[in-house]
Amino acid sequence: MKYSYITICLFISIILLVIYNNYIVIEGFTQTNNQKWSSDLIRRFNIYQTTMNDNVNQFNLEVLQQQATPEETEELLKTGYWPWADDLKQSYIEHVWSSPLIKIDPNYALDYAMRLYNQQSATELLAWNSKEGEFLLYGGTNKSGDTIKCSNNMIMTKNDVPLKPEDIPKEMPGFEFVGKPCEPCKVFDNNNSNPICPFKLNVEGDDTISVPWRKLWNM
Repeated sequence: MKYSYITICLFISIILLVIYNNYIVIEGFTQTNNQKWSSDLIRRFNIYQTTMNDNVNQFNLEVLQQQATPEETEELLKTGYWPWADDLKQSYIEHVWSSPLIKIDPNYALDYAMRLYNQQSATELLAWNSKEGEFLLYGGTNKSGDTIKCSNNMIMTKNDVPLKPEDIPKEMPGFEFVGKPCEPCKVFDNNNSNPICPFKLNVEGDDTISVPWRKLWNM
């Protein structure tokens, strides 16, 4: 079955909004730009928002200015697309291919997403839909049937009993820190200025770190 471009964009928009509504904003990962948007750039972005974008997608300018540099924003205004790194594009395409919800040409999905999401926000969205993100959000079960997950207090627990960071690899098969043990659940602490705690998860023999988390962990 063939779909019109408008139908495809609407469908992708719905999927992205579902992801976005379940997406947790991690302030520690949101870059703070040394270069602030000029008043002229803000004015031109608002014009773009209400004309080229038909005011369909609403942006929080305060957050957006933290995520996107003036140069990235100029690129959007010039081309209609936020600039993404090639590995992020590939990661997004692979996510669309593997999604049971999105059964359309991944290139259409990528085209639409690059019009909507800047590189930082796209990276964070993909991160929460990766194996690392799902483990942080929902936890996992070890061979003994124990539940290993982040608590509301932002610490890793085993059956709701706190775990020391150095004990997490012993309790969760396939989990391995990259570097010294640290508290991975601190990623949910928006008052934490450095939520970087890199780790690997071996899932079905694959212990590679996903592209979004490599970027967020500055690896």
